[in-house]
Amino acid sequence: MRDYAVFFEYNKKTYRIPVNPEEIEISSSQAVKKYEILSLGQIAVPTHLELREYSFETEFPKYSKKYRPHYIETPNEFHGSDFYIDFFSRLQRKLIPVRFIAGRFTDNNDNEIVDKEEIDLNKCINSLVLIEELTITEKAGEEGDKYVGFKLLEYIPYSKKTPDNVTFETNESGKTVAKKKKVKGNETSNPKSNGYHIVRQGESLWAIAKKYYGNGAKNNIIYNANKNIIKNPNMLKVGWKLKIPEES
Repeated sequence: MRDYAVFFEYNKKTYRIPVNPEEIEISSSQAVKKYEILSLGQIAVPTHLELREYSFETEFPKYSKKYRPHYIETPNEFHGSDFYIDFFSRLQRKLIPVRFIAGRFTDNNDNEIVDKEEIDLNKCINSLVLIEELTITEKAGEEGDKYVGFKLLEYIPYSKKTPDNVTFETNESGKTVAKKKKVKGNETSNPKSNGYHIVRQGESLWAIAKKYYGNGAKNNIIYNANKNIIKNPNMLKVGWKLKIPEES
């Protein structure tokens, strides 16, 4: 299939695989969480799609000035097997993502397209990938020729920087959780009525501090102001009248 091509693009350079693979396998699975529900038994809840995986096998012929295989797809830019093995091994070793492009490329008149710039990338495989596995085989009697199995994992760029609208807080169970900051509007996060709070059913110092100071971790302010009443900060009684001092 002369109109089929497989490219890898890295650092603004394009590398075409010299021998087309017989097939490219694409796998994509649904991530599912399972729960045990009384009276219903086990149920499955879909959460998200797993990253796609691409796998195929190809041949990298050895380089020789006297011999160029007639079946290669890159007669004008032929590199030997050592060149490709070194290139892909380096990308894998350094954890570098690379763009993977593959498909049947023809124009509207069914003429072969050999220039990647003419390719409609919306009609083919076009994805950033990590080289998850490289399986290299050399067969007896074909010394220098390398048969390579690729296993590629879809790569989605992300940022390690924490967004400005996210904060990290420690909840009542001691776990650190990420929360979005509230947008400041006309409402205040520290409503002061008369400086007191009447404890209601199910309330905790954490929840009360969250209500008046916007941060449950400041519950020690309320505790210190009410030590004459509160003996155990984890146990509040309904109806207690607690002082709510200024945050400072």
